[in-house]
Amino acid sequence: MEQLKSLSYAVRLPVLAKYLGQLAVVMSALVAVPLLVSLYFTEYFLSVRYVLIVAGLLAVGIPASRLRASDKIQTNEALAITGMAFILSPLILSYPFTASGIPYIDALFEAVSGVTTTGLSTLSTVTDMPHTFLFSRAWMQWYGGLGIVVLSVALLTGHEAATRRLLDPELSGESLAVATRIHARRVLVVYTLLTAVGMVALWWLSGDGFASITHVLSAVSTGGFSSFDNSVAGFAQWPARYLVMALGLCGAVSLPMYYRAYHQGWRQALHDVELRGLLAVVVVIGMVLTWSMMQSQGESWETLRHALFLTLSAQTTTGFATLSIAGLDAASKLVIIISMAIGGSLGSTAGGIKILRLLILLRLFQLTVRRIAMPSHAVVQAQLGGRHLEDDDLLRVLILMALFGAVILLSWLPFVAAGYDPLDALFEVVSATATVGLSTGITNMALPSALKAVLCVDMLAGRLEIVALLIVLYPGTWFGKRAESS
Repeated sequence: MEQLKSLSYAVRLPVLAKYLGQLAVVMSALVAVPLLVSLYFTEYFLSVRYVLIVAGLLAVGIPASRLRASDKIQTNEALAITGMAFILSPLILSYPFTASGIPYIDALFEAVSGVTTTGLSTLSTVTDMPHTFLFSRAWMQWYGGLGIVVLSVALLTGHEAATRRLLDPELSGESLAVATRIHARRVLVVYTLLTAVGMVALWWLSGDGFASITHVLSAVSTGGFSSFDNSVAGFAQWPARYLVMALGLCGAVSLPMYYRAYHQGWRQALHDVELRGLLAVVVVIGMVLTWSMMQSQGESWETLRHALFLTLSAQTTTGFATLSIAGLDAASKLVIIISMAIGGSLGSTAGGIKILRLLILLRLFQLTVRRIAMPSHAVVQAQLGGRHLEDDDLLRVLILMALFGAVILLSWLPFVAAGYDPLDALFEVVSATATVGLSTGITNMALPSALKAVLCVDMLAGRLEIVALLIVLYPGTWFGKRAESS
């Protein structure tokens, strides 16, 4: 242990300050968008707060971004920057929300839910909220989703199988900072195109411009915030509802895959093992959930529609709903819990443990069974999608799943101790940790502040895949020997 400690380096504060400063400048531009929206809707009481935030971010960010620091970022520095960006953002962005008459703890909850693209809300109604508030929540989800896809390079540093799926081979020799910039440009193009096409299509179908903008921003980011009290059931026609979920499915697919498919041929996408895995899970979950709901609600086209919608919503971790989750039977809730926990693809805006990790775990089980029947001296190499899986890849998958389970268990116990129904409490905790946003009704303004805080930690842990949050909280990250800048 002492030897490992002597080889470890704490983060370099100039490096953190420089890159957090750059993020602050970028965020000032992002915050300027709801500022313009508040001016358009003449909601000046919100405009003042957004002006103060923009000014503050620029005042701190510009000097910090000009600091001299190494372009070679340590893994713990990249993870610390990622974690701090998602922790500090809600603290700043909750300030305008309080101007809409929301208690601070609920404003912070909405901000955390927005930035982490979760979509859980404590508000019983949103139809009487300012337009700027509704737009800001959806906008936060949009750039929160973009941010996590861009920063996924940092989150997956050292995870060979996962990193290879995000970066093209020619980028593998680049530094983390350079690779992230190239990755960001490619993802931004795909993300923006999906958003623009979705807005035009939904506006044409629904005829409601503002609702189209807010729902598409939330759908592409697999966020789930709605400007209607009854989620997408506020759209009268099913085609509009399913268009929203189609955009959620697009967001749950690895965004870099679109770029590779465009340049290498769209048939390449059909050979993507993770995409095939995602579609297979959607089919299986859809069949099971449909059967379960029909057993409790009766066989009808309406039940089939709701079941298919909920399947896509849970699996993509988008979190939109067309009916009340509280009214579902226990078996249907359990199926949705499993679906939410699995989630979408790596390199997407979706949450959960991710399809690739599930496939790796299944391959590990298969390999374990095969080895039992083989001679002791036989050597078997795990493969997935034609690629070898290193032992470190397998170990990291097991560790992450163990951490995911531990977070859920430790978060679930306080809800059960407080007297909430165990299944509904588990549903709520998994929804928060997988950044889904579907709710059985437990999440509301009457929920004790301590339990709201638990869900906030769950949302951050799930969005940061736990490891980045642990890095921020680990004392060794901040105190100890530091590498020389170069």
